[in-house]
Amino acid sequence: MPGPSQEQIEHYVRVLARLGDLPPDPGATENLSWTVVRGPGMTVHEAVRRLNGDPATLTAHRPAADDYDPDDAFFLEQRGDAVVIVSYGTATAELDALQRLSRGATLHSVFWLINNFSRLYHLADGKLITELDPLDPQNPLGTAPHALTDHLDALRTLRAHPGPGPDWETAMATLESLTGERLDADWFTHPQTFAEANRR
Repeated sequence: MPGPSQEQIEHYVRVLARLGDLPPDPGATENLSWTVVRGPGMTVHEAVRRLNGDPATLTAHRPAADDYDPDDAFFLEQRGDAVVIVSYGTATAELDALQRLSRGATLHSVFWLINNFSRLYHLADGKLITELDPLDPQNPLGTAPHALTDHLDALRTLRAHPGPGPDWETAMATLESLTGERLDADWFTHPQTFAEANRR
């Protein structure tokens, strides 16, 4: 698979354009973390425990809101044997958190920050398989740094044409192509499972 299709990239162009008009501020156009973890026994409750949250305190909340602290908050959805996790902070983007999440499972994650620091990760069973910068995918790291190479055509094409382009949109489309999971703008405007990480 060469990576995302043009349709997938255009889908996320529309998603981020809409999210840019929704709370919180700053929101997805400046900070976002999206993770898909898949494995036997992986549930929302298990994912929350691995992120040092308390499953007993789970509630439902719309991600597109401004009445919570985005630094530690994250949103989850069970999709078959996979859990989708989205946040506007770094609680679900830090490598040690992703390593805990990926024990006995496979994980793909993309995130970016307002300063353009960004990463695309692939982990399995607690080990970092591949890590790369979506803005510069030519120098991957990890135990198998080239494991995602066949999926990076769109990111490489973007890198070869300097200047403004659908960078985060292409990164999200790449994650979709790797996992088969899609995020829509409506996902952010409907209640999702809400949790907070305890990083103290």
